[in-house]
Amino acid sequence: MAKKRRRKQKKFVVKKKMVIILGVMIILAAIIAVIFLTKDYGSDIDGTVVNMPAENLQTNDENSSQENDAGDWYNLPGYINGAEKDAEQVICGMTLPYHVQDTPIVIEGIGQYTGPFVEDGNDEPVANALAIVVRNDSETDVEYAEIKLSASDGEEVDFHIATLPAGKSAVVLEQNKREFNASETLTFSDKLYAAAEEMSLMEDEIEVTAEDGVLTLKNLTEDSLGTVYVRYKNKLNDDYYLGGITYSCKFENVDAGESVEAQTKHFTVDGSTVLMVKAIEE
Repeated sequence: MAKKRRRKQKKFVVKKKMVIILGVMIILAAIIAVIFLTKDYGSDIDGTVVNMPAENLQTNDENSSQENDAGDWYNLPGYINGAEKDAEQVICGMTLPYHVQDTPIVIEGIGQYTGPFVEDGNDEPVANALAIVVRNDSETDVEYAEIKLSASDGEEVDFHIATLPAGKSAVVLEQNKREFNASETLTFSDKLYAAAEEMSLMEDEIEVTAEDGVLTLKNLTEDSLGTVYVRYKNKLNDDYYLGGITYSCKFENVDAGESVEAQTKHFTVDGSTVLMVKAIEE
């Protein structure tokens, strides 16, 4: 009889512990759910986490429903929700917007980025990476530019921009995956800049069609075009490119009237924009 009583007591104790553990798990799950639902993460396909400019927070009746349905909300470095677009602000010791001397490039924001590191083409995930928002404030396309800043720890901070059309903006990640630190001071150090002579799409000679991961190029002429390069950038949304990087897709032996396909790792129909097509005679 004593043994049976001890077994019943053990079973009761085990059941009581299981109930307590289950109760604690339910409470923790509820707390996590509340934190997740109330925290403003943004709705961002690529994983960027920064703040929206005010003009993107205000939508008119014509397109607000479409944007909300698509969930196409992104956050950009250096902006404060509700702030005026051109309002001056100081971030990491730099007064923004900052006009890079002797170039049409304006640094509009500084902040942190979490998502794929696109600048080297490998797309390895990074967290809290230093990023800037730049705009080409001119009617001339930027072929290539480098912006070098000095950090308060003595390190050089480097941003590269390849192909930025006139009037367009991009979120550019620091080349060495430096972490964002709001308390450090950044100062302008040096720059490299080259304007683009022409960014032609060769529409009278070439037709480019796309599917996700595949570009098809058709020679519309009666002459061989040799080797053709298609350069494109990826979009963060309709207003900003993601990364200073510009991708290049090479087509060889593009003969008269022929169509040639090429596999692309980064091109998507909705997320990419062809900027330039260039044929090189061999």
